[in-house]
Amino acid sequence: MKQGLNKDWTDAVREKALSGGAAPSPVSWEAVGRRVRRAAALRRTVLSAVAAVPILALLLWAPWKTPAVPTTPVAQVTSPVPQVAPPIIPDPTGDPIVPSVPPSNPVSREDKPALNEEDRSRPEIPNQIGDDRGMAQDDTRADADDNGKDEQQVPRRKPEPFVWPEAPGKADRPRVAIGLRAGAGTVRRTGDIALQSAPYIAALTYLNAWDTMVAPGVKSNYANTLSYAAEANILYPNAVNNYTHDLPLTLGLSVRLDLTPRLAVESGLEYTYLHSVEESVAGRLDQRLHFIGIPLRMETTLWSRDRLGLYAGIGGKVEKCVSASLGTVLCEESRLQWSAEAFGGIQYRLGGRAHLYFQPELSYYFTRTDLITYRTEHPQGLSLHAGLRFDL
Repeated sequence: MKQGLNKDWTDAVREKALSGGAAPSPVSWEAVGRRVRRAAALRRTVLSAVAAVPILALLLWAPWKTPAVPTTPVAQVTSPVPQVAPPIIPDPTGDPIVPSVPPSNPVSREDKPALNEEDRSRPEIPNQIGDDRGMAQDDTRADADDNGKDEQQVPRRKPEPFVWPEAPGKADRPRVAIGLRAGAGTVRRTGDIALQSAPYIAALTYLNAWDTMVAPGVKSNYANTLSYAAEANILYPNAVNNYTHDLPLTLGLSVRLDLTPRLAVESGLEYTYLHSVEESVAGRLDQRLHFIGIPLRMETTLWSRDRLGLYAGIGGKVEKCVSASLGTVLCEESRLQWSAEAFGGIQYRLGGRAHLYFQPELSYYFTRTDLITYRTEHPQGLSLHAGLRFDL
């Protein structure tokens, strides 16, 4: 139809041109025809392009359109799922640890939304079940917003090793150790004393020499024996007694408390035995004294490595003489003996909870006894001690 309209229009133009009386040239008619055909082809091209633009835009936009996320929750499977009891993990404290149970109605694989290519290439990370006792939880979680954004993976944390907790209060409790110790002096001592300058010793010598029947029943002290001193000085005006003092012996039970990793305090109960031999006009007399003392020492660790350690400290001790005798006469020593000491030592751990230590001590006595003892002429002295400690 359209081609027919073009032909009628061409014929009308040709008739109008012929009516003018001039005979047209065949070449001019051919040029007019080409122009008419060219205009028609251009018009068809423009119309086709205008129609193709919306079609092409629709084809390009369709693949990028994201389907809307359904707002209704995913239906859960109502079919029953067999329940499996979780394993019970033993606990040293006595309470069983039961892991958390997974949900009873998990979503089936058919109801899960399809994953895109990025989610399929992402490796699955299993969740690790932990408890409130310090087990690290390495759980990878993915959150999706209401606009349908892709899931974001939380960065993983390095798992921590699980350590069973100690019994309540055991780690915070200070360490306590008990020990046995023994010691002795380092040098034997000797001495002389004139009876005229020591009335108490002169009276005791007189009792051992003459009143042999009375002396064993006498509880002698400095006051009630002075009456015998005058008689002794009359009978022996220039008498001199010679003393030989044996090494003092000490046995003790100690309790040690660690205040800090380097500072400790120690106390306990100690027994000390002093023995001397007196050469006098009454003959050879044995002198024996027994003491019970309570020490208090504080020590600090100077160096330690593996099983070996060095320490030093200071302290003091108070002692009470519980029994004293010179020959056959029982004596009474009522005064307390106070002393101070400084010491150092080396300790070696034998294994387990046992420790062996060697400890030299330098001591000084502020109080003296009425009897002539190892400590009378030389209040300062050096002694060596060794012992065992056991951690509780």
